[in-house]
Amino acid sequence: MTQNQLHGRLPGVQVGRAVAALAVFYFHTHLALGYFDPARLHTWQFLADRGAAGVDLFFAISGFIVCYVSSAPGYTPFNFLAKRFFRIYPLNAVATIVMVVLFSRSIGGPPHEIELDRVLRSLLILPQKAPMNAVGWTLEYEVIFYLVSAILIPLGGVRLLLLWCVAAAAIGAEIDPQPPMIARFVHGHYANFAAGVFAYMMVSRLSPRWSFSLVLLAAAIGAYVYGLRLTPWMTPVACCLAVSGMALLPSAPRPVEWLGDISYGLYVWHWPLFMLSPWLARWLRLDTGSGEIWRWCLLLILVLVASASWIWFERPINRWAAGWLARRSKTAVVAGAASSDVRG
Repeated sequence: MTQNQLHGRLPGVQVGRAVAALAVFYFHTHLALGYFDPARLHTWQFLADRGAAGVDLFFAISGFIVCYVSSAPGYTPFNFLAKRFFRIYPLNAVATIVMVVLFSRSIGGPPHEIELDRVLRSLLILPQKAPMNAVGWTLEYEVIFYLVSAILIPLGGVRLLLLWCVAAAAIGAEIDPQPPMIARFVHGHYANFAAGVFAYMMVSRLSPRWSFSLVLLAAAIGAYVYGLRLTPWMTPVACCLAVSGMALLPSAPRPVEWLGDISYGLYVWHWPLFMLSPWLARWLRLDTGSGEIWRWCLLLILVLVASASWIWFERPINRWAAGWLARRSKTAVVAGAASSDVRG
């Protein structure tokens, strides 16, 4: 990539985030359709069986983005972690509180499962077996990966981070299953983070081009659809090819990019919505044969909720955090210059 492209917006990565979020949405929709007649659903079986791979793609994208951000001018581990904190924690906290309310109404789980330790761990995204918002387990991996990245990249660059991810995946595969605290550091999921890191190493010196991108994306689809018959480790290979191909996309339709912008909201909010869905369907007295229509109505509702979350909550917090960090960096530079003048 050229210097400008290296530190600019990557539309293809936003497409990847959208694809990952929508795949997980579809994979979990059966939870929302318990009220309806299953014989009258027209389920896309491929996504119903394999949509969970959207999480693998999310992890691979995170691996790529961590390396991408670390190459930007002015990168510091503190700024990186601060931005990640404000990107992840506030929305997770709101979603956790919503799930506590749902549990208190016996929606999503019995009230006796509202335990203080569980709620606090969910708010702080600390390893546990069952976060209040069930999809929160993936955020636990993300947080650990960000912390490790902030330590290793300054010490040995992206190659050291890649080595650690590969080692963590290999060790995790040997001692699986393990307690959550151990699993979040060593697990097969780190093969997907490694896939994203390696994707960055592959394409960081290339310019976005449709030919490169489409070839890589076609290879990714082939590897995932047919390669899993050979070995489950083909998923990280497919993710590596997919992230590489998406990173080299020269452009993408703005509506799809928007879905990428709101992908975190799509991911975090779909579980509370699905827990609420059967109760809502009964309250509305929907026809039990209208489950397929309801599936896509839920997607529309989710997009609206995630869009509102992005516009009025996530984006203002991200902008405030960016401004605060910029002011902090400027103050540090001024203080450093003044200190140099005094020593001089």
